[in-house]
Amino acid sequence: MIRSMDKEKRRYQISTVSGASTLNRLWSRDLEKKAGYPSFQIQHWREEGAVGPETHGRVLYIPNYGLDVAMWCYEENPRALYHNPNDFVHTDSCMEAFINVFPQTPSYGYISVEMNHNGASHCSFGTGRFTRQFILQRGLAHPEVQVTDFEEEGQRAWSVHVLIKKALLEALYERPLCLEAGHVMKANFYKCGDHTDQPHWGSWSKVEKLDFHTPETFGELEIV
Repeated sequence: MIRSMDKEKRRYQISTVSGASTLNRLWSRDLEKKAGYPSFQIQHWREEGAVGPETHGRVLYIPNYGLDVAMWCYEENPRALYHNPNDFVHTDSCMEAFINVFPQTPSYGYISVEMNHNGASHCSFGTGRFTRQFILQRGLAHPEVQVTDFEEEGQRAWSVHVLIKKALLEALYERPLCLEAGHVMKANFYKCGDHTDQPHWGSWSKVEKLDFHTPETFGELEIV
């Protein structure tokens, strides 16, 4: 668990996989371990809250389908009050992915998907906290989130799994989603729970204040 103020940006490599090998099955921790995809961990916890539960994630690029995001958390009783799209899921136990697919064109921004244990998600797009719009407001399909409960070495855990579809990303960025090896995206990933018994705010790449909508602190995701 890290509470340091280091400013080093994170870098994570995204595996490119075929659609058939990933999309035709439900997410499971056992299959994830067998596949051996690179994963990341939420390690920077804001001092305003507690050190949160151990949380990991991974991203895959699936040509012709989109970005496949999975995150999992070792948490006994996740708070989960909200059920509807764009509810205040960040006040529940929540895992979040903020991804800028084309940072070379900064006028577009990043997609944010915030997900709770009910599979409810808050999804918007824009350049910052106050320059965003819900995906639904743009007339686009809201991402579907799969939730899985599992146990590993006696620890209870839960996961969220979402495919950020090619068609959605192409509509948002107004360009084809054809990512070659070496393409670099910017992103950050979070675990939070504003109204949990032990409020916590953690990130993969360090944030300098209690605000996740800070794209200047995003780390790098490289397609391999």
